Amino acid sequence: MLVSFNEICDSSRIWIFQSDLKIENNKIELIKNELEKFLVQWSSHGKELKSSFEIKYNLFIIIAVDGSVNNATGCSVDSLTNFILKIQEDNNINFFNRLSIAYNKENEIKLNNLSNIKDMIKDKKFSPETIVYNNLVKTKKEYINDWKVPAKKSWHKNLFI
Repeated sequence: MLVSFNEICDSSRIWIFQSDLKIENNKIELIKNELEKFLVQWSSHGKELKSSFEIKYNLFIIIAVDGSVNNATGCSVDSLTNFILKIQEDNNINFFNRLSIAYNKENEIKLNNLSNIKDMIKDKKFSPETIVYNNLVKTKKEYINDWKVPAKKSWHKNLFI
């Protein structure tokens, strides 16, 4: 069951898929249509999932499942992963490049790979205060409060050790 993102409770499970490049507007509309088709029929052990999505900054797909109705389990999570892999393939976009780091510089979202970030740290161009996107948040509440944070408040703090 697809609902508005606002209708998803704060304890809902979140998955964030970050593209390794900005997605063109015409592809965003195609991806939205595909997401709607998928989420309308998405289920876990034959039970429909109350779910929603957002696409932010032409870079992130955020999927939410309201566990107060039904929880996503192994097979349903696998089907989500396979669906994102298909979107990735159909649009020549990589949503599983874990070495691509998104951060905010001068009010613009930038992407850089991990080795370049480490060089930027050495050159003092990326600091513990740099705003990053912590795609490891697990709930809608964490997404709202802890997704965009200074690097020192996310897993990115490990880059400074």
